[in-house]
Amino acid sequence: MNVAACLFAGLVQCLASFYVMTMVHNAMHCDVFKHPVVETVWRVILSAVAGVPVEAYRPTHNLNHHVYTQHGDHLDTKQMKYNWHFLNLVLFFPTVYPKITKLENEYIGKEFSKLSKTFFLWLAQLVAAHGVTVCLLYINWRRTLCVWVVPYIIGADGIVTMNMLQHDGTEDIALGEHKGPNLNVNSARNFTGPVINYLTCNNGYHAIHHMYSNMHWTQYP
Repeated sequence: MNVAACLFAGLVQCLASFYVMTMVHNAMHCDVFKHPVVETVWRVILSAVAGVPVEAYRPTHNLNHHVYTQHGDHLDTKQMKYNWHFLNLVLFFPTVYPKITKLENEYIGKEFSKLSKTFFLWLAQLVAAHGVTVCLLYINWRRTLCVWVVPYIIGADGIVTMNMLQHDGTEDIALGEHKGPNLNVNSARNFTGPVINYLTCNNGYHAIHHMYSNMHWTQYP
C-alpha cells in the first residue's frame, strides 16, 4: 500500500471510527438486544471493533454528563477559556481526557471491589478490544497505526468534541431535572441537517436525547 492509498484508507477509517463511537454512545444508552446473553456478546464485539471497552462509557457519560450537564461535569465546556474559540474546539478532547480516564478508573475499581458482573463484562471487553489491536500491530504495525490506532483517536476525539457544539453557550439545567419533560430544552443545541444526523444516528436532536436518553435513536426526529 503506497502513501496515498494509506492516507485514503486512514481517512475512510476515521469516518468509520466516528460512526462506531456513535454506535457505542447509543448502545450504552439503549440496549440493542432484549436477550441478555446476546446483548453481552454484542457489547464484546462492539468493544473489539471500537478498540475500547464500552462498559466504561456509563460512568463518564450516562452517570455524569447527563446528570450534571454544564454543572462541573467532566465535559463542561466552560472549562475551555481560550479567546480563540477554534482552540477551545481543538483542545477540548485532550483537556477532558484525563477526567474521563479518572472517572472510568474509579468506576471500574468499585466494580472490581464487588467482583460484579459489570467488572467481568468490562474485562471481557478489554481483552477483546486490546486483543484485536495487538494482533493487528503484530501483523503490520505501520498499517495498523494508519488505519486503526490514529482513526480510533480521531473518532474518540470527534464524539467527545461534539459536546462543544451541542452545549457550549447553552442555558443551564436545573439540577435534579436533567431528564423528562421538565428538562430545560435550551440546555442543548440541536442540529437537524440530514448529513450530521446520518453520521451521528440522530444525535443532532440533542435536547430530546437528554430528555429521553433511553429512547432508541430512530425515534428522535
